[in-house]
Amino acid sequence: MKRYHTLALRELFAQKMTSFLILIAIVLSTMMTAAVGQSAGVLAAMREQQAIAIGGDRYATFVQLTEEQTQVLEQDPRLSYAGRFVPLGNMELNDQLSLDLAEYWGDGLKTRPTYTRLVEGRLPEGPMELALPEDALQFLGFSGEIGDAIRLSCSKALRHGIVLNTYDYTAEFTLVGVTESDFLGYTGGYILGLAGEGTAAELLPDDYLYYSVDIRTAEKKGFQEVVDDLCAQLGIHELDTLYNIPLLNALGIRYDTEAADSELAMMDDIGFSWLLAVGILVVALILLAAGLAIYNILKIAVSQRVRQYGALRAIGAEKGQLYTVVSVEILLLCVVGIPLGLLLGWLSAKGILSAALSQLSPEMFLAQDTEQLQGLIAANSEGQWAYLLLSAAVTLAFAFLAAAPAARFAAKVSPVAAMSGTSVKVKRGRGRARKIRSFERYYAWLNLRRSRGRTAITILSLVMSITVFIALQGFLSLLSVSGSVPEHLGDYSIVNQVTGISPEELAAMEAEEGVAFVAAQQFSLYQLDGQNRPVGIETDVALGPGETFQIFGLNDQWVEDAFAGRLTAEQLAVLKAGEACVVRNPLPITVEGATYGTTHVEEGSVITVAGKELPVLLSLSGYDGYFSVGNSGFVNGVQVLASDRIYPQLTGTDAYAELRPALDADADREDFDAALERFCQRVPGTSTVSYEQTDRQLAESAAQINMLAWGLILFIGLIGVLNIINTVYTNIHTRIAEIGTQRAVGMSARSLYRTFLWEGAYYGMIAAVIGCVAGYGCAILVEAAATDELSLVFPPLIPMAEAVLLSLAACLLATAVPLRKIAKLSIVDSIEAVE
Repeated sequence: MKRYHTLALRELFAQKMTSFLILIAIVLSTMMTAAVGQSAGVLAAMREQQAIAIGGDRYATFVQLTEEQTQVLEQDPRLSYAGRFVPLGNMELNDQLSLDLAEYWGDGLKTRPTYTRLVEGRLPEGPMELALPEDALQFLGFSGEIGDAIRLSCSKALRHGIVLNTYDYTAEFTLVGVTESDFLGYTGGYILGLAGEGTAAELLPDDYLYYSVDIRTAEKKGFQEVVDDLCAQLGIHELDTLYNIPLLNALGIRYDTEAADSELAMMDDIGFSWLLAVGILVVALILLAAGLAIYNILKIAVSQRVRQYGALRAIGAEKGQLYTVVSVEILLLCVVGIPLGLLLGWLSAKGILSAALSQLSPEMFLAQDTEQLQGLIAANSEGQWAYLLLSAAVTLAFAFLAAAPAARFAAKVSPVAAMSGTSVKVKRGRGRARKIRSFERYYAWLNLRRSRGRTAITILSLVMSITVFIALQGFLSLLSVSGSVPEHLGDYSIVNQVTGISPEELAAMEAEEGVAFVAAQQFSLYQLDGQNRPVGIETDVALGPGETFQIFGLNDQWVEDAFAGRLTAEQLAVLKAGEACVVRNPLPITVEGATYGTTHVEEGSVITVAGKELPVLLSLSGYDGYFSVGNSGFVNGVQVLASDRIYPQLTGTDAYAELRPALDADADREDFDAALERFCQRVPGTSTVSYEQTDRQLAESAAQINMLAWGLILFIGLIGVLNIINTVYTNIHTRIAEIGTQRAVGMSARSLYRTFLWEGAYYGMIAAVIGCVAGYGCAILVEAAATDELSLVFPPLIPMAEAVLLSLAACLLATAVPLRKIAKLSIVDSIEAVE
């Protein structure tokens, strides 16, 4: 032996099983970190694709801009993209939906890929060319073909409807394309139609020809500062800035949550910090689990060779040389294990993606076919080599950190103490005598207590794997961005503002089979006279110019949905009884030097409406929600929200304007649709919208993320199980001599099996309890990341049960397999075993 490096290599070959176990631990840890890193990049890209499908490939949109303002934006170097389009107005399809036409310039349509998926024909290119979705053509009753003329009557409003003048026109377009229906717009009450460049110039007067501009900033970190500066520089009103919340959340771009929308904005400073904390926690658990496995195996191996290290010290080996021996051993194993783990991790991540994608439609990823989808995944995977290099570096670092205690132990071995043997002090307990009902179970528990350090490390390693498994399942809730889309009340929206819907029809709807509940609202709008007083009703609320006075009557279901989180139980009861109200104040808007919407009703005040005094329980202002019938949008003014029990007394009518039925989970939608059709025949002027397609599209959008994430979770769970097996197997394999001694003093093979199976069961049960507690802590952090509030949540019982069963099964399997082989050895061979 010329060098101690050679001794390290010889030790690896001399103790093949121990070396193999350490190598397996390194390979598994590298596989885990590589697969996580490789899949994380693709998952992030898929999450971004999901956000683009929902809101477009834009960070924000400035609306109602002049040509001069638009040119400034297009030339601003802080913007990596600025694409203009011209709103051409809208056409009402029914009381719920309108057809919005827009003319996109240049490559502007690339930011809205969801709206450009063609069924037939092509996208519009020239003036008066039009492409409409399939559902829009159905609402219009159009039965023509590509190339036919289609006549539309549209209305173009000016300045958010504050200036009441609108430009109405009827024009004949040429239908050049039919696009796929996009049902996400139903929640906003619109369907988007695309017109060719130059259409606005032929149709709109100069006063009504204004632009909207989609933007992306060159630097993500400075997004909000750039937006604020542009708004100040160009005089853009805060209402003229529309934030693409799903994409901003997906990219982790910070923005002004109050200016964006307080109900939808999720990634504020608190939420971001919790999300970051959860991510760091999951990564730390993965690395700690891998490090503990390496530490446990290497510590046992070094402890077994303590006599050998003592002999080396006796013939002149220095502490640093023994430290080098252990370090070189782990380095050699890493040289073999890390590349193998990287390769297996990369192949595993690729296999997960391929298996998941084979179950999904290409359209879910905005791809036209499977070939385009594979190209998208390949493009998203190309830049992930950095994750592989990082995983290699992290695994190497943790391997050396795990090996450091063992190396220090070897370096500090005393030659005399090592070669003379270890003296063992036996401590006799003073506890009272008790009956041993099961010797094997009792002996297994003594074995765990006899080597407390090894037991603690083994259990801790199992705990990390269990915690990671539970934490990753909870982390799924943070991956999808579909929660950034506003939720809708009920499964259908039924609107009638012509004759209204009688209370008897509401009762009949509630009695329909399969209906869980029906939320209902009544509505009356009062314009102001020359003295700013509402026409047709008396009130002491002082209104301003450009405002309206509105009264909503909400039934109990609608009240619960709108105010359950804002009012106390006592306040809700008072509101439902018709003894109080909620007021939504108008939005203050300044147009050409004139300010509109300045009226403000304070919370806690008392207002009088139609001779009825109503205490104001809650006052809403700014962006704090608004109310409308169907998807007709917010009409600026004072909104008084009261119970439907008092609405007839205030307005003199009991008709409802909108119903929102919600169906049971097992309801037959075809039967309900037939009942709804009969309802529309009985109540003329009724329009309906089903949110089934909207929910289905959102569910499919989220499915892509869940499918890929579940593949990753199951893979990491498998590695965790293998880690458990490796740890328990090592624990038994290093005790071959002890097992031979037990058999020599008369322990039967059956009793031996039962003893070690009980040890495995103890490992699994203790680790499952601690792991479930730690996993519950992770679930709390995940919930805090989603809600921005740290609070107790309901325990994730299903993931906990899965983790308990897997850990117990893995421990018992890892105990039984090596015992079967060891039991076949003779007693002499077991006692004389080198390893």
